[in-house]
Amino acid sequence: MKKTLLGALSASMLCSAALSQNTTLWVDSDLSQWEWTMTAMGANAVPVVDNEFEWSGVQFADLGMNASGNVSSGTFENGIIAWAPDIMGYFPNPIPGAPPLVEFHFEGVVCGVTSLPLNFGDPTTSDGSFQGEFTFEFSAGVVHFILLGTFPYEYDLAGVSGTSQVVFGQFTVLPNGTIHLDSPQFHLLQFVEPSTGITFDFTLMGDIIADSITPQQAFCFGDGSGTTCPCGNFGGTGAGCMNGTGQGAVLGASGSSSVTTQDLVLEGSQLIPNQPGLYFQGDNAVNGGAGVTFGDGLRCAGGNVVRLQVRMADGGGASSTTVGIAEQGGVTVGGTKRYQLWYRDPQTSMCNTTFNLTNGMEIIWLP
Repeated sequence: MKKTLLGALSASMLCSAALSQNTTLWVDSDLSQWEWTMTAMGANAVPVVDNEFEWSGVQFADLGMNASGNVSSGTFENGIIAWAPDIMGYFPNPIPGAPPLVEFHFEGVVCGVTSLPLNFGDPTTSDGSFQGEFTFEFSAGVVHFILLGTFPYEYDLAGVSGTSQVVFGQFTVLPNGTIHLDSPQFHLLQFVEPSTGITFDFTLMGDIIADSITPQQAFCFGDGSGTTCPCGNFGGTGAGCMNGTGQGAVLGASGSSSVTTQDLVLEGSQLIPNQPGLYFQGDNAVNGGAGVTFGDGLRCAGGNVVRLQVRMADGGGASSTTVGIAEQGGVTVGGTKRYQLWYRDPQTSMCNTTFNLTNGMEIIWLP
């Protein structure tokens, strides 16, 4: 079956300023206020509940800034945005008592938008206002059609994308450095049912209202920037308190913080070689993120602690998790969790407690 989307045509938008940072924008589902309509056979569909739904998730972008601190270049790089509730409707049958001509149900939809380089006018004087060519894209989902209450058909949305259309918007950099996006959107999709040739025109209208976030961020260092290490055993910048190797251990992460992809890996380095360590999760950043003394180090993560995995450091003092962190930790989309590695230092403990900890990691879990 042919998958097509219809959209307005526009000329390519070019921008001279260089891209400088990857940005994750968390969509404000309450403010975005999306709604839909569907037409076919010269008639309008009737919603089962209403025609409003919410976007929930993240939109990715590469953005550049000018000397005034305003966004002056960039592109949209798709997103992980789910629809809720499912969209359901039908086309009434003009024959009294007969089943609807067509029923439809959008289920498990994940989508986002991409763009060509956005046009901010003169990048040096940009105030963050832009226009550009946008494409609406689905990464998951299915539309269930039922004709006359008897003939079902499923339309796979994964991989569906459309022609570009001109979209306008505004990036605003807030005093705290957060980047706020407000961009009204209009998208027209077209589905063709193969056995009947019926064309369904599906319109989406709403706003992308979102704010930038940092999904993965280290905190609570034993370098003197927070709570003093237990026996003055300060580690290096961005590390935990010093251990028997003469440096502090570091906790980092690779992969995404997506609940769906489950590819996040926690990684410890500068550990005591061939010694075990416990990766654990907590709800809170202890002592406002400064940590409290514990063993030779600082305890940074606490509250509803979940033991994730015990791992042995290799001969180079490194280890990493092999379990699904989201599943093991029971996380949910939008939740913020803190992580740390508590490891053994039995022979060379700086403060004679035989154990130490890395810095902490704060993870915002995405769809």
